[in-house]
Parts: sequence; C-alpha cells; structure tokens
Amino acid sequence: MLVLLTMAPDADFLLKFISDTTYLEHHRGLTHSLLMLPLWSWLAWAGLRRWQGEQTLSPLLIGAALLMHIMLDLITSFGTMILAPLSDWRAALDLVYIVDPLFSACLLLPLLIGLFWKRRRRALAVSALVLMCAYLIMATLAHRQALAIARSAWPEADSVAALPMPFSPFHWQLIASYPGHYQRCSLNLWPHFGGTSRLFPIAFVQRYNANIHSAEHLQWQDLPAMSSLKVQRELPGMAFYRWFARFPVILEQDDRHIECGDLRFGAGVAGQKSAFRLRIDLGSKPKAWLIWRGESKSELTQRTAPFQWL
Repeated sequence: MLVLLTMAPDADFLLKFISDTTYLEHHRGLTHSLLMLPLWSWLAWAGLRRWQGEQTLSPLLIGAALLMHIMLDLITSFGTMILAPLSDWRAALDLVYIVDPLFSACLLLPLLIGLFWKRRRRALAVSALVLMCAYLIMATLAHRQALAIARSAWPEADSVAALPMPFSPFHWQLIASYPGHYQRCSLNLWPHFGGTSRLFPIAFVQRYNANIHSAEHLQWQDLPAMSSLKVQRELPGMAFYRWFARFPVILEQDDRHIECGDLRFGAGVAGQKSAFRLRIDLGSKPKAWLIWRGESKSELTQRTAPFQWL
C-alpha cells in the first residue's frame, strides 16, 4: 500500500483528459506541494483506515511515502512546485537525469536480491537506501565540479547552471546566462566511463552525446535567448512559455514563424528536435503551438498567461 501511495502525487496525470497544456501547467503542482503534504496524508489515512484492519498505516508513514515521491522529483531538472498554492515557483536540484537506470539500480537490485535471500531482506533494504544516498552524494559532488568549470569559463555571466544528462552521472550540460543570449556546452567529467550507454541503440546515444567533451576540450555554443525577440506586441503563447521554460532560446525565426525551445530538453543541440518547443505561426491572426515531441502538438493561442496561484 505504501508503494502505491508513493505514486499518488502523479494523479495529476488525469488533467490530460482536460488538455495536454492544462496537465503541463499543473504537473508537479498541488499534488507535489510540501505545504499540501499534511492534508494529502490525512485524507489518505482517513480513506484507508476503515478497511485496513489491525495493521493500520499511520499518517506519518503515509506522509513519508508521499514525501519520497516529491524528493525523487526534486532531484531532477524538470521543476517541482513545492510551495503551491502560494507560489508557482518550481524547485529543481539538478542532480539526476529524469530517467537514470544507474540510480534506479541502486534501489532495485538489493530488493530483487531480497526476493531470494529472505533472511537478509532488512539488511538489503537498508543497503538500497545507503546506495541511493551514496549516489546522490556523488552526483552532488559532480554537479559542484561542473558548476565550477562553467564559472571558470564565463566569470562575468549573470548565472551559471549544470543540468544532468543521460547515460552517466558525469555527463552535464553547462549553461551560462547573459542578457539576451546563452552559452552552452556538453561536459563529460569522466570520459572513460560509459555508464548505461551500452544499453541503448547507438543512434539514440549519439543523438544525446553529440559534441560532449572533456573539460579540456569544451565546445561552447552561443544561442539567442527568447528575451531577445524583437516583436511589436506580445504574441500568443509567449507568456505561458516564459513561465514554463527555464532557458528559452530562439531556434528558428523568419517572416512566417518563430520557434523556441528550452535548453533543459536539448534545444539547440545540432541534429536534435527537442521536446516542449514553442511555435508561433505569424500572420494577421498569429497562432501558438506547444510541440511535445515529433509532430505531437497542442494549441497555446488562447493561453495568454500561465495559471495564477493564490
């Protein structure tokens, strides 16, 4: 039951039945809020206690299960609105890529061994938590090293960031923010460690590992920020995208359309069509679209501003 409860915050998936953009706007919002956690814990406990029998789950255990989900979302780069409904600020620790097989293995392998070595199940469960914490400590140290490299390369930048990349805890995307543009590159802190790249097709790995180099041979890209767009009026979709995108850049621009992307999701990488792109079709009546991945898209024309919290 606790395992099922750890998945409960993602019940906001049901918002997809309203619209994709509604889901994106509220995902990792109220159901992932630390402020709302006591209420969700009490509601779950109140709903379950009638049929649990003698072995009842306490509100504290239920709260711990929900907190586990929130914390595991918080370590990624997507952003989690932990202060909803008072704020739509999205916290992100930028430690682990959103899908990390190595991190998952730290938790799952000891538990799988426990299915067969039943006398040591408790010790194996504790070892899973120890491995998880050790992995996060290693990721934190790597994150700090990556940030130091970015600061050293661009000491006058307004801010620098290091975002985790797939296949290895030593793969990082470095971003230096300037007024009107970004400097970005892909860093491999340990070139001899392949990580989980062997588990995936070569074409898939090459797409994400394009132009990734060691600290001594970094290749920086200069990408125009969406804030540098020169438009006479506010175009549809721009307010929503400024709220959603953490590092919005201009990908394409001509007399007929404007396309922007977010560096978090691979925008600007040569040969890669990133997810969550904004496309504005210009004309007498401009229309805006959020391109999820490939050709999947949803209209943003009527969403002139993001959701306003209390």
